Amino acid sequence: MSDRGLATRHAWWRLTVIAVLVVIAGCRGAGRTRPVGPSAAVPGADSQRPTVVPGAPLDSATRDSIRRDSLARDSAVRAGAGLALLTRDSLRKDSVARVTARRDSLARDSVRRDSVSRDSVEKARRKKRTATRECVLDFAESPPETRMLYSRISDSVSNTFIGGGFVGRCQGEKNRLRADSAEQFQQAGVVNLYGNVVYEEIGKMQLTAARATYFTREGRLYADGNVVVTQLATGSTFSGPAMEYYRANEERPYARMIAPQRSTARMIEKDSTGRLQPPVVVSANRFEDAGDSVLMAWGDVTIERERIDGRSDSASFDKITQMARLIRGARITNTDTAQRFVLTGDTINLYSTDRQLDRVFALHKATATNEQLVLNAERIDMRLKNQELDEAFAFGEGRARATTPQQDVEADSLRIKLADRQVQEVRAIGRAVAIGTPDTLRMKTTGKDVLRGDSVLAFFDTTAAAADSAKPRPGGPTKAGTRTRLREIRALGNASSLFHMANSKGPSAPPGINYVRGVRIYVNFDTGSVRDVRVDSAASGLYLEPAPDSLSDSTSRDSLGRRDTTARRPRPDTLLGAEMALRGADRLAARPGSAPEPGPRPFAPHRAPAWLDAYYSTFALRRRI
Repeated sequence: MSDRGLATRHAWWRLTVIAVLVVIAGCRGAGRTRPVGPSAAVPGADSQRPTVVPGAPLDSATRDSIRRDSLARDSAVRAGAGLALLTRDSLRKDSVARVTARRDSLARDSVRRDSVSRDSVEKARRKKRTATRECVLDFAESPPETRMLYSRISDSVSNTFIGGGFVGRCQGEKNRLRADSAEQFQQAGVVNLYGNVVYEEIGKMQLTAARATYFTREGRLYADGNVVVTQLATGSTFSGPAMEYYRANEERPYARMIAPQRSTARMIEKDSTGRLQPPVVVSANRFEDAGDSVLMAWGDVTIERERIDGRSDSASFDKITQMARLIRGARITNTDTAQRFVLTGDTINLYSTDRQLDRVFALHKATATNEQLVLNAERIDMRLKNQELDEAFAFGEGRARATTPQQDVEADSLRIKLADRQVQEVRAIGRAVAIGTPDTLRMKTTGKDVLRGDSVLAFFDTTAAAADSAKPRPGGPTKAGTRTRLREIRALGNASSLFHMANSKGPSAPPGINYVRGVRIYVNFDTGSVRDVRVDSAASGLYLEPAPDSLSDSTSRDSLGRRDTTARRPRPDTLLGAEMALRGADRLAARPGSAPEPGPRPFAPHRAPAWLDAYYSTFALRRRI
C-alpha cells in the first residue's frame, strides 16, 4: 500500500475514535437532566444530584447543574458539527486524490500510447527505408575486353575503375547502364559514366548522352552532352544539353524527368484506331515530366502541331485528359492557308478527343482574328470539326465585339457560326448593336447604318466572286471564287434602325434616311445595300429625303460674311438626329387642330411630309419657330 493510502486509513481511525467519545459524553449529559417524580428513584443515579420538583422554586445548586448540562449539550452539538466538517473535508480530499490519481493514470497511458505509436511509425519508416535498398552494381554483362581496377579503402568501402567497355545493372532491378568507361565510389554512392552513355529501363525508357552520373542511393541519373530520352511505349523523345532523371521506387511512386536547359520534346500520339498522328513539337527553357503523363514547360514555350502553332511564357500538357494549357502571353495560329486565324489571350486551353483538336478556349482579354472576322471579348471559345473552325462564342465580363467587312456587332455575348470556312451567322445577345457601312458604289456618305435591339441576328450568304491570286484583303475573297455578303439582319426586342437609302438622282446626290422603331425589325440587303425594312409590332418611324437648301441664303453670317455654324443641329443621318426629327413630328402631330392621318403611321420608306422637306437639305435639319 502506498504512503497516501496509509495516511488516509490512519485519519479514518482517528475520526472514528473521536465520534465514539462524543456520543458517550452526550449520553451522560442527557442522563443528568432527565426529570423524575418525587416518589420515583433512578437506580445508579448520583446521590449528590439534586431532585427537581415540578412547580417548586430552584435553588442555586440546581440551576448550576442545569447550566452544566446545557453547556455539555452545546459542546456535544459543536463536536458533532466539527466531526461533520472533518468528514466532508476528508471526503473532498479523498475525491480530489482519486481524481488526481485517475488523471495521472490517464496521462501515463496517453504517454505510453504515444510512445508505442512513435515506435510503430519509426519501425515502419525503418522498414520502408530498408525496402528501398541501395543499388548494388553487377558487372557480369561487361564485354571480355573490359579492364577493371579495384581499390579497397576499408573492409566495407572500395572504389572501382572500369575501362574498355562497361555494362552493369542494379541487382534485382530492371535497368542497365552502358558506357565506354566508368568510376564507382562506393562510400559516396556515385557512379561516373564516360563516353556513349546509355541508361535504359526495360520496356519504359532509354537515355543516351556523352556523360552521366548515377547516384545509387537516390536512384537519380544526371546526364549531359547531347542527351536524348526516348519513351519506349509511345516513341516520344526529349532532347537537350542536359537531363536529370529520377527512378520510380517505393518512396517515389512515379518517375520524374527534368530538363534544366532549353530542350525540345517531340510527342508522338495515336488515335483511337492506333494509327500514328503527326507529332507535337514543344520547345522551352525548362521541362519537367511526371510519370510520362503530365509535361510542364517554362520560358519562351513554342508549340508546333498539325495546322496549329502556339507560343506562351509557360505551358502544361496532360496526356491522360488530352488537355494543353498555355499561360501568359498565349498565342495560337492556325497555319491552314484556307482558314487562317490567330487567337490571343492571357491563357489558352486546348482540348482534344482521340488525339484530334476539337476546342480552343482563350481567357482574359481574348482576341480572334481571321480574314473575315475580328472578335474581341473577355473569353472566346472556339469549336473545331475535322480540324476546321465550326463556331465561336464570345462572352464574359465587359462587351463582346465582332468586326466584319460589312458589319460591326457589339453585345453582351456573341455566337458566330461558320460553314465551309465562311461566316454564315452572327448572333448577338444582350443590348446588341449592329453598325454597318452603306454601299459606297450607290451613295456617298460618311454616316453609318445602325440597328439596335435586345438581340441582333445577322445572316450571310456565300456568293461567286472573281478569283484573286493575290493575298486576300479583309472582306475580299476568302478562297478562289467565293465572297461572303450580308443577306439579312434581325433586331428582336426594343428594336430601332437607321439606314441610308440611295438617291434616285445618282450616287453623287445625298442619300435618304429611313428611321423606324418597333418590337422587331427585319432588314434585307441586296448586293450590300438595304433593299427593304420591315417592322413588326408597335411600329413608328419616318423617312427623310434630301431637298434643295432654300434657307441657305437666310442663315446668319458673321462680320466677315461667313456663315455661322456654331449652333448646328445634329445631322439627320445619325441616330440622334433621326430621334430628334421623330420627336418633332410627334410634337407637331399633338398640336391642337392638327388632325392625324387616317390609318396606322407609315413605317416603310416613303416621302416625308412637306413640312420636313423644307428643313432637310445637304444633311442639315433646321426647325422654324
